[in-house]
Amino acid sequence: MRSASKDISRHFSTAFSSSLSIAIALLIATFMTVMAASIDQFTKNIESEFVVQVSLLPTVTEEQRQALTDELSSMKGAGHVTYSTKDQELDELIAQNGEIFSQYAGEDRNPLLDVLTVHLENAQQVEAVSKEAAKLDGVASVSYGGSMISKMVDVFDAARTGGWLLVGFMIILAVYLTRISVKMTIHTRQEEIAIMRQVGAYNWYITTPFVFEGLIIGFWGALVPGLLVLLGYPALYNLLGGVLLSDMFVLISPWPFAAYVTACVFGIGLLTGALGSWLAVRKYLRWYR
Repeated sequence: MRSASKDISRHFSTAFSSSLSIAIALLIATFMTVMAASIDQFTKNIESEFVVQVSLLPTVTEEQRQALTDELSSMKGAGHVTYSTKDQELDELIAQNGEIFSQYAGEDRNPLLDVLTVHLENAQQVEAVSKEAAKLDGVASVSYGGSMISKMVDVFDAARTGGWLLVGFMIILAVYLTRISVKMTIHTRQEEIAIMRQVGAYNWYITTPFVFEGLIIGFWGALVPGLLVLLGYPALYNLLGGVLLSDMFVLISPWPFAAYVTACVFGIGLLTGALGSWLAVRKYLRWYR
């Protein structure tokens, strides 16, 4: 550690440039991670609103309704099932669309049917659950929004997958930039490495200070993006009240999300700094053996 500290002081400009490269790469990767996680949260919130409404025939008895409820709950991708009478459906229709529908209030004038609402655990199963529900005895009709909902689910899934792939690419880019930067730092000291080899220094004696130096450089590089997430994201969350634009886009709770991302940022910074230094030193050890 003492040798690494002296080397950083002696070559401060190159160490600082390496830390700056790591900081920029990790800052981009961190930003993309927060964006991808937020998109994932948005899509999950929207998908949780997808339901399948199963309208029951008027002749269905309470025993048959309970049997249908159990069968719908056991379907792949289906979650819990709620029951709503036709009067409750009419009250909700009046609340959403105005008193114009109040003329249908009353047992004899209500044209609606009792409804079983299937809340989905997996939004991708919305079409499959609808088709299976339509085959059951006692079911008058099934509605879930049609092909538009299926297309929306596919779009959300593609956005989620694309976001995390982009995060993976940015992390790989961060590792690559770190390795190149550290390699350039050590390149300026190849004669120093050659002299140590000439006087009989062991490989570990030469390599270890460089690895510790890489750890320090990686820590410096991760400091700004790490603190930015740890302090900045909770402040942004409180400023926006936990939502972005509307209640449909709910942000991820800052704790423990910010702590996890910060830990990952420092972990990647330390790992890439140490690994980049080790790989670069090993290369020059082979050249001057």
